[in-house]
Amino acid sequence: MFFNNILNKFLIFNKIIKHNNYYFKHENNSQTDDSKILVEFNNFTSNHVGTSYLANELKKIYKSKLIAYFGHVLLTYPLERNLIFKIKLFLGKLFSINFFGTYKSFGVENFFYPKYSSSLENKKNKIYKDFLHNVKTLKKFEKFKINNILVGDLMYDTYLKKNYDIIPTIDLSDKKFKKFIKDFISLFLIWENYFNKNKVKAVITSHTVYTLAIPLRIAVHRGIEAFCLAPEFLRRIKKNSLYLHNEIHFLKKIFNKIDIKKKQIIIKKSSEKIANRIKGLYSSDYPYVTKSAFGQTSKKNYIHKSNKIKFLIATHDFVDGPHSMGNHLFPDFYQWFKFLCKVSEKTNYFWYVKTHPNFGGDWTKYIKYEREVVKKTIKKYKNITLLPKNITHNQIAREGINAVFTVHGTVGLDYALLKIPTINASLNNPHINYKFNYHPKSIRELESFIFNFKKKTKNYKVNNREILEYYSMKNIFFSKDWLFQDFDKTLKEVGGYHEVWKLEFYNYWIKMISKEKHHKISKDIRKFINSKNHNLLNNNNLGTF
Repeated sequence: MFFNNILNKFLIFNKIIKHNNYYFKHENNSQTDDSKILVEFNNFTSNHVGTSYLANELKKIYKSKLIAYFGHVLLTYPLERNLIFKIKLFLGKLFSINFFGTYKSFGVENFFYPKYSSSLENKKNKIYKDFLHNVKTLKKFEKFKINNILVGDLMYDTYLKKNYDIIPTIDLSDKKFKKFIKDFISLFLIWENYFNKNKVKAVITSHTVYTLAIPLRIAVHRGIEAFCLAPEFLRRIKKNSLYLHNEIHFLKKIFNKIDIKKKQIIIKKSSEKIANRIKGLYSSDYPYVTKSAFGQTSKKNYIHKSNKIKFLIATHDFVDGPHSMGNHLFPDFYQWFKFLCKVSEKTNYFWYVKTHPNFGGDWTKYIKYEREVVKKTIKKYKNITLLPKNITHNQIAREGINAVFTVHGTVGLDYALLKIPTINASLNNPHINYKFNYHPKSIRELESFIFNFKKKTKNYKVNNREILEYYSMKNIFFSKDWLFQDFDKTLKEVGGYHEVWKLEFYNYWIKMISKEKHHKISKDIRKFINSKNHNLLNNNNLGTF
């Protein structure tokens, strides 16, 4: 079995290398100058497809060398490499082993691993001293900048993601945390030095958070082209839109510009999609939600039968990029949750907590951690009840609650469909343009919603047209078909969202691609690069952004 797996792995890598050598033969043989296009090195197989096309279209424009860089430093990899790691890196590059072979086959000429130099020591110490002097609160921490480049949010999210052995918030006085800050500053300075010494023309990454986004932020600050991509999106990152999903602030404005007939078409389609969502059917509209929170209800009741106000707290994955959409009323999800727990003691309401259902795959440990944190936290709060992990939205609504609390979760849509108000703790939430949710602008206003709930929400009414408009914009206008033409079909054919990240995805891609599709993808990306738009959208000519 072991040797069969090794052989199968070898054959798959061999196929993708041959495939890329064939389709990118011309680009691989083209002349380049000493400028560079930085491409994040990772094991996200479906990302490699989009990256190979985007990198080569940029290469045609800039005549630059493709350089793959290790972006997961301090997240997955240490800043200081040991001897074994160095040997693996050397052999991987020399013999094109595994993903080194994949990257080289679509044109990558070299691999860069950030290496610290003692010449940066004085700068590091000065910045660290500045950090200790100025960062006294978590709110100041998330806004911390190095050389006028925002990095506090990246520091924050990286540290949380890396440390599952702590309560999912940050103790600024912790020695381990301070050591991390020094390492982060070192990594930033390595990257800044790299940009100073090299002509970087573009950067391609998989995330706009964590240490992965350091080269992205530096590029954007210097006016260099910066892109973030995944199987479901390709986005250009700009100074005024450092995060994914910046479009949430413009959905209504964009919708108003769409032709009336096209509006009618997408509204109808949106209605059908929402109906399927309520039935608990899977959709690529929210591809990571592999287990629906809608569905069957049980006979057993979990919500108190009472005339008292009943609130639901829908928790988040505490360490999954709290700043992925920007800053919120609270610096992290745990601070928000703890705030609600403390406020609950000042009320005579019933409070309930719903954690994520188990999505399976690689996310199992994150969901488990989320639930464990909730259990430990609510032990001393007697009026808070943790609901069963797989209880459905339908059942909670049927039993009766008055409102839902989230930072920026999809429950804002789900409970609007069930005619129950959601109160967000962020002005960077997906539903910010719409009145079917409440959007307090401060913690004080959020607290006021809790203590004066009936007065604040007495006029709450869901406008179904608004929900349809939101859904059509978020999931039809901002189509996920930029690369695979029909992302929903792709997910069904490969066996689900978790499968697009696995090695076997290479086989799927090789089977479905053709010269015609290859040329269309290249043409679409080339047009997108020249357009200066935020997103590449294959949305049947509904419009651009």
